[in-house]
Amino acid sequence: MHTIDTAWQATIAGYVGAPFMQQVATPLACAPIQGVRVAYQIDSPTPCDDFYVANCDPKAAVAAIKSVPPIANQYITVLDDRPDCVARYTVLGLRHAYSEVLMACDLRQRIRTAPAYDVRRATRVDVQSWNMLDPEGAIWLHPLNVFVPAMAHYAVFVDAQLVARGRSLQLASGCSYVSMVYTAPAYRRQGLAMALLQHILNEDARAGIQLSTLLATQSAVPLYQRVGYQALAQTHVFTP
Repeated sequence: MHTIDTAWQATIAGYVGAPFMQQVATPLACAPIQGVRVAYQIDSPTPCDDFYVANCDPKAAVAAIKSVPPIANQYITVLDDRPDCVARYTVLGLRHAYSEVLMACDLRQRIRTAPAYDVRRATRVDVQSWNMLDPEGAIWLHPLNVFVPAMAHYAVFVDAQLVARGRSLQLASGCSYVSMVYTAPAYRRQGLAMALLQHILNEDARAGIQLSTLLATQSAVPLYQRVGYQALAQTHVFTP
């Protein structure tokens, strides 16, 4: 249970603790749950509220969300800690958007493996070009994030094409949060994501990180398990 709680808090901190997010996010007064209002995002000027719910009665959680003056976009991420979690929240008026798996890798027990492909780390001069070359068409780098040593953005290139990428934010707690992992469809099943993740975890371990956390789609769980992650719990994202 301690690992689940640690991974959950690291996941929240990994999202709201990114340097760019610290410039645009404000904590919300919504106890007993956690929440943050984001003024705008890297790729969107639209503000949103993000709520995080764990170990809380659904009725109390929904009441806390409703106590916050609403804005157009609200997202509620719930750690599945009780039977019929989705049903309990949908009956209270929330719409289930999607589910993910909370995963963690104990870097103290993991054996470091050299990646099969060359993995590059972004510098500030790479921000514009890497965004333009992104295989998903996402604007995922921001100068504030790239400038900070604790937040690293990595990519694998094939014939000058950016074909796989991901990032990791190292937290003061000794945890790291991995996100934005993506491989271009035409280059999947070639070991690129495996190499990317091996490199990320090697670098985190060298920096003294003890636990790496992430949220995975169900289809991506086997990939993360092959590099040492373990599935801890389901999470569910809802909207009003």
